[in-house]
Parts: sequence; C-alpha cells; structure tokens
Amino acid sequence: MARVKSKKYTGVYKSELANGDISYSFTFKDANNKTQRITVGKKSQGITEAYTNVKRIEAINKLRNGEDPIAHKKKNNFRFEDAWKLYVENKALSEANRKDYQGRWKKHMEPDFKEEVTLKKLLAFRKRLQEQDKPLSERSIDMMIGMIGSAIRYWNAHNEFKIHDAVTDLRTYDRDHVTKKEKKARTVKRDRFLTIDEIKQLKDAVKELHPDIRLFVSLALSTGARLGAIMALKAKDFKDDKVTLIDEKDGNERYTAYLNKEAKALVDERIKNLKPNDIFTLTKTSLQKRLQRVMNKLFNQGLASDDRVNRVVVHTLRHTFASHLVMRGTSLQVVQKLLNHAELETTARYAHLAPDAGKDSVKGLWNEE
Repeated sequence: MARVKSKKYTGVYKSELANGDISYSFTFKDANNKTQRITVGKKSQGITEAYTNVKRIEAINKLRNGEDPIAHKKKNNFRFEDAWKLYVENKALSEANRKDYQGRWKKHMEPDFKEEVTLKKLLAFRKRLQEQDKPLSERSIDMMIGMIGSAIRYWNAHNEFKIHDAVTDLRTYDRDHVTKKEKKARTVKRDRFLTIDEIKQLKDAVKELHPDIRLFVSLALSTGARLGAIMALKAKDFKDDKVTLIDEKDGNERYTAYLNKEAKALVDERIKNLKPNDIFTLTKTSLQKRLQRVMNKLFNQGLASDDRVNRVVVHTLRHTFASHLVMRGTSLQVVQKLLNHAELETTARYAHLAPDAGKDSVKGLWNEE
C-alpha cells in the first residue's frame, strides 16, 4: 500500500509490504532544501514509529553539524544483503521458488555479495563457480547474476537511497569481452512456443475450467505478461483496449499492454460488476498448478520433468506471444517494448523466427519511381 504518515511523529511514514510486514521510513530537508527519504527498517526487525522518529532527529542533528546523513548511512549501515532480503521477502514467488532463491544465496552468493556488488566481484564470482571442483553450468551462474540485478532494481524502485547497478556494468563488459560461443552457452534455451493449433487446443481445454484460468490464458496470449504481473491486475488497471501492468521482476515498473478482441470481451464481462481492486479469485499458486496440469496432459506427455527446452509451462505463453509477433513481421524493438525487456539483446533471441525480415525493404530499396 502507499506510505501513510504517522499521526504522532512529523516526517515519519509506514508502508505495508506484500508479506504483511510494515516498513518504516522518514523524510527531512537536506542542505539544499530538497526532501530526502531514508528507510529505517521493518516491524519484524523490531523497528517502531518511535525508533524511526529518533533516527529522524539524529539525521537532522547531523545535518545541522555539517554531516551528510545519507552518506553516513551508506558508509556504515547499508549492505547488499539488505537489498537481497527486501527483494526475496516481498517478490511474488511460490514458497518453493522463494526457498530456491534463499538456498542459492546461502550456498553460492552470500560469500561474495553480502556487503556490496561490484563488477570486479561479479567477474570473480563467475570465475569461482566455473573453476570449482564441481563447476556450475554457465546458465545457472548467469541466472543467479540476473537475480542480483533484479534485487538491485527492486531496491532502487523502493528506496530514495539508490545503489549502483553493477550487473549492467557486467553486461556491458561481456559485450566487449565475451565470445558469441560463450554467450550462447549462458543463454537459457526456451525455444518452445505453441502453434496456432496448440493454442486452440489449450483454449478449448480451459473453457470448462475455473473462469479465472480461461481469463488468464487469454490475457497472457494478448499481453505476453508474466504470471505475477497478470495475477496482480485489478479492475482499475483496464481502460478500453489498454491495460497497465506491473513488472515485479524489474522493480515493479509499470508499462502498457493491449487487449485483443477476445481478451477485451472476457475482461469487460468480468469487471463490469467488480470493485476497482478485484479481478481474480484464485491465488497465483492455485491457478498455476491447475493450468500446468492441463498443459502437461496436452503437451508434455513422455517428456522428462527437467526438459526445459521442450516442456510447455505457464511461461511458454509469454514466448508464444513474442514468437508469433516476430513471425508476423513485428520489429524486435516493438516486441521489446511489449515484453518490457530492459535490453534489446534479451528480445533478440526471437530474431531467428523472422528469416525474411527486411526482405520487402531491400527489394524496393533502389527501385526507380
């Protein structure tokens, strides 16, 4: 929820987090008369309104004595571990995935990044896991580096005190120093997408299921949004044929997607009698499990459970959306925007689906009028 002012203390605020915890922060005017905000901590950590007020008074007194409260906080108090915990504890995840994130942190990431994340540390982290007695795959290593980047973006979206995104530095470094072969090895290959006939099969299969599942499938195929973004939608997020989505993977960034005719009809029918904050009745976990059972029955018979290349999962709907756009001639730049990818390089994995891209433009390039 939005920040709420304390009724007892000036400049003190509290925010309810997704997991039900309370986060406390305070504001003050710096030497340039600009408002600054500092997050003190959470109720689960023993932080209270009274304690937050004490920290605010301390910050104001330091400012009067010529000290910089923000620089002091950065130097003495902040550790990247704080950003990681904020991200993992509040990101919309199944409990199994949350435990997986926490396990990877404890086993592989914490020794290197507990205090801070720098390009030098990221390079050393990758090298260490590549050269240990039982090396991890390039894909697993890059997946963890991606998690670190997501945690940085999540922190920066929720705090006035920003931390530098060293993962972006690593991506820049890789573009200049890593070979195409090495990059290919690090890419998680998910080429599987549904054909037109398979889409029809899926739509027919979910018609008789809970209406939330049919609505979700339609929205996923119309927007390409991730599971968490769709399940977080409210009735107020829809306007005509547009929908405003929140990409929790990129620090709850908002972006716009569009509804096709089928999705709009289902949404209009669903929201006409709903309150602004309602739409789905199933939980994210329940919907995912029910839909995955249908997908397993239709498309995954005989496939190994760890076959990430050929198995159809809920996320396959996102790849299906992007793949069919590219095959219809949509530019990668437009697909990047619709998927809310931070980098075009991520979207470029769909480029092979458009082998004739540019054909018409080239054929007419030097034709005389």
